[in-house]
Amino acid sequence: MAEIKLVRVDFRLIHGQVITKWMKQTNANRIIVIDDKLSKDPFMSQVYVAAAPPGVKVEMLSVDGAVASWNKNEMGNGRLLILFKNITTALETAEKGFPLEKIQIGGTGAAPGRKVVYNQITLDQADADRLGKLESAGTEVYFQTIPEQTPASLEKILKKL
Repeated sequence: MAEIKLVRVDFRLIHGQVITKWMKQTNANRIIVIDDKLSKDPFMSQVYVAAAPPGVKVEMLSVDGAVASWNKNEMGNGRLLILFKNITTALETAEKGFPLEKIQIGGTGAAPGRKVVYNQITLDQADADRLGKLESAGTEVYFQTIPEQTPASLEKILKKL
């Protein structure tokens, strides 16, 4: 059975902070990106595979593929860093049965109607509602961009929205 070390929402997916900070912090040796669009895009998948540190296996899975892989053999072996590009996909994956005990919100991107709520992390009401659903279902939701920062709870963040 694989060990989930960190589940993170970060629209940039595999980038400098993930590689230099979170990979060291978690000692993960596999990165699982759960994203329906990327799982069907061999070119972009290869871009992300190339961005990973040497010796770290990267897999691009659809939501259904990730759930099936977990249900079949709990994703095999290794220490997993699971990445979602957005909160919508994370919620969908959890609702389909993927175990999300904790989820770290690290980067959501800027767009009209979104408000900065923690460091450079933005939320709109729809994403706040999705995170509320995750938390109501038993997932601990917290905000943190780098390991050196103190995590902020969803409850604290929602007061800023």
